[in-house]
Order: sequence, then C-alpha cells, then structure tokens
Amino acid sequence: MKTFTTKTNQEIQIRLATLMDLESIQKLNRKWIISSLDTENKQDGFLYCEPFTPEDLANIINAQEMAVALVDEMIVGYYINDNFSCAHNQYKSVIAEFKRNNIISQHARVSNRTQIVVERDFQRLGIPKAMLEFLKPYLKPKFDHLFSIVINENPKVIAHQKAGWEVIGKDTSSYYTLYNLIKD
Repeated sequence: MKTFTTKTNQEIQIRLATLMDLESIQKLNRKWIISSLDTENKQDGFLYCEPFTPEDLANIINAQEMAVALVDEMIVGYYINDNFSCAHNQYKSVIAEFKRNNIISQHARVSNRTQIVVERDFQRLGIPKAMLEFLKPYLKPKFDHLFSIVINENPKVIAHQKAGWEVIGKDTSSYYTLYNLIKD
C-alpha cells in the first residue's frame, strides 16, 4: 500500500485490489457506464462498455493488474488492465490491426484494455497517475504498453494525453491510445 497526498493535502491510499473489493469496484464501474449517466455528468468522463462480471474482476485482481484508490477505506477510483473479460477480445483485434500496420511493434507486449475511473469529487487530484505509478512494478514484467479506446464524445481523452498516453489512431467514433511502459 502507498499513501499519496493530493495537491489539496488529502491523503489517498493506493493498493492492489483484492477480492474483498469486488462489490465496490462493480458498483463504481456500473455508475460510470454511459447508459447510467445523464448528459450533464458526461463532462466528467464516462465508460462505453458492458459492466465487468465478478468473474472478470476476480481474474484481473488475481493477476495483480488492478489498483484501487481509497479515502477513509472507501474505494474512490480504480485502474484496471483487463486481459481476461470477453471485451478484451475486441481490443485484441484492434491491437492486432495496429501491429499489422506497424503502428505498434510486432513484438510488443500490450495489455489489451485499460480502464480508469475516479469518483467525481476526487477528479483532477492526480489519482490516476498515482495508481499507474503504483501498478508499474506489477505491469512492466508483463507488458511494454497499455492500450485504451476512448469514445470521441468523452472529454477525458485530453486527460489521457496529459498523463502520457499517445493517440495512435482515430476514427469517426473513437480515439485509440497507447501508454509506453518501456520509456519509464
């Protein structure tokens, strides 16, 4: 576990997710899925996906590919690297296309799907960066890059870029982003 102090002097604990966190993570995941948000709240970002199943989350947790952020023992954010759910297959095919087009190295080890969520009241405090820094020792032995698809309507693509994610492709619906773990 790592304690992180925000620029507003709030203490946030960052740690690996455990199976005891499953219910809280699922609740947070469902809360941020686009279909459950009203238009006004989409400005703070959203997820365009199916909710994670308990089995998906258990596999990700057991692989040590997820960090959580806690305030007073309450989960206020998560950083998931999904290489297990059925959705990761869609991402895997997109990554394969980028490799065929030499946008991603043929031999690069890529985590198929990264998803980041932080509760509204705790956004803009550097929590995603702290969670990623915490996760790097667990991810670097397995992956060279992290991959994420961000829907064009989601304003958080700018936050991704500020955090070091590179937009490697764009189409009419999505930005395709890559984070380079090798350079760190």
